[in-house]
Amino acid sequence: MKLKKLKLGFNLQKAIDGIIDKWILRYIPNTVRPNQVTVIRFILIPIVYWLLIKGWFGLALFTFFIAASTDFVDGAMARTRNQITDIGKIIDPVADKLLIMTVLLYIGFDYFIVKVFVIVIILELAGILLSIIFSKANGRPIGANLYGKIKMILQSFSVGLFILGILINDLFLVVISEDLLFLALLFALFSAIENLRVRIWHPKKGDIKISF
Repeated sequence: MKLKKLKLGFNLQKAIDGIIDKWILRYIPNTVRPNQVTVIRFILIPIVYWLLIKGWFGLALFTFFIAASTDFVDGAMARTRNQITDIGKIIDPVADKLLIMTVLLYIGFDYFIVKVFVIVIILELAGILLSIIFSKANGRPIGANLYGKIKMILQSFSVGLFILGILINDLFLVVISEDLLFLALLFALFSAIENLRVRIWHPKKGDIKISF
């Protein structure tokens, strides 16, 4: 069962990487490194927040989409061009979490699921810090797993729908975004369990784990 799940994740990752490579990476020079793309996401985070507080939701949604898209570009670039680095495994999830949390903080704490998710993201960031410390004594940092990437996709769609709901004043989209955020929370839990399993119960496998 574990082998089938690993194979499924690898095949899905390979298929997505192939699509990104064909339609996007072919236009990006080889001199551009994956970590540089990740840095772009860091730069766009405060811009997204600034656009939101200015009430320019259309531009905010577009910028958020570009920022979220870089998550798939840098990962595919690292894998297809054999440019995976330990620092990339660390800064990539940090950028993801800061991007999502920035928008959630703008949304505010009127929604219970937002409160829960902000706490979860803070705990995840703390977990990354502990992982950095732990990796010094127990192997290299592990990349994101299948559950974590699904969580990021759900989070991105949720936040995007929420911004769109505000933009066109559609309460139904806001409700859907809450449901997606709750589903993303479940995958966050699965991702955390998987990381603990790999790092604690099978520490040696952490160095060769296939990231999605």
